This record gives sequence, C-alpha cells and structure tokens, in this order.
Amino acid sequence: MEHEALIGPETVGLLHVPSDYVTPRQGLLAIWRRHLVANVGVRSRDYMEALFRTHFPRGRLVEIEDGRIPADVLDRAGNIVLLYPDSIGMDFGEIERAIASRWPAKRVLVLNGRRRMFPLDAETRRRLALRRFLEAWRLPEIMFFLVFVVVTPLLALFDIVRGRR
Repeated sequence: MEHEALIGPETVGLLHVPSDYVTPRQGLLAIWRRHLVANVGVRSRDYMEALFRTHFPRGRLVEIEDGRIPADVLDRAGNIVLLYPDSIGMDFGEIERAIASRWPAKRVLVLNGRRRMFPLDAETRRRLALRRFLEAWRLPEIMFFLVFVVVTPLLALFDIVRGRR
C-alpha cells in the first residue's frame, strides 16, 4: 500500500544494516552478538529496499554507513522513514537520538522488517529502548534460569523427604 499520498512528499528512507548482520564478527563477545542477531530475525537489505519502494515509490532511499546520517538530505526531507531490518531496530538507538535532537520538527516513521509502520515519538522511543535492553541482556531468561536452578533442588528434596521418587 502506498503511503506517500497520506503523509506528503519529500520522504527519505534511512536504511542501516550493520556489517555484522551479513559477516559475523570474530572473538568472544562476537558469540553473544551473533546470538542476538540470529534471534531478532533480520531481513536482508534487498527486502528492506523493496519494502520501502512498495510504500514510498517516489521516496529517496539513503543507506547509513557507520551511523553517519547525511544532514544535507534530511534537511530537505519532509518525512523521515527509518527502515528497521528487524522488529525493534536493535541498532537504531543512536540514529534515533541524533534525528530527535537535530531534526525535532520532522515527522519520523518506522517501517520494520515485519511490514509494520508506526510513528516514532518520544514515548515509542522509550518503549523501544526498554525492549532493546531486554533483548540484548536477556534478563527475563536469566531470572527464570536462576529461579529454576534454586527451586529444582528444593522440590527434589521435598519429594525425597515425603517418600516420592
């Protein structure tokens, strides 16, 4: 569905696909990073380009290299569309902060790899930051594991004391 008629002209799509999405890093910390990238369901660059063209056929697509945002292009843009190759934009936090501080009056939308589009306001940025934190650090899973490790021996001991096997 074409959205240009709804939001107006001069739409710029920002695509940021970190190099380790395609070629994984090496080393000990890279193992965790590869795990995160594998779990977020990253879409390919070609998929995201085609998705942007479907929604904004006359829009301009700009690829962000190393987090550097092309200021000259965004100064002339009426709307900014961030193209998350995953569902929550794991690597877009810094880009979002830069856009919010430098171009606060611009309409910013997000089109993610699951074909969902939503406006990016301060509240949405806060919610995404929390989701990214939980995704990156896996705190719910770690807490479940710790409770499991502590409770399982206690339950086994309880069963032994009661005469159950």
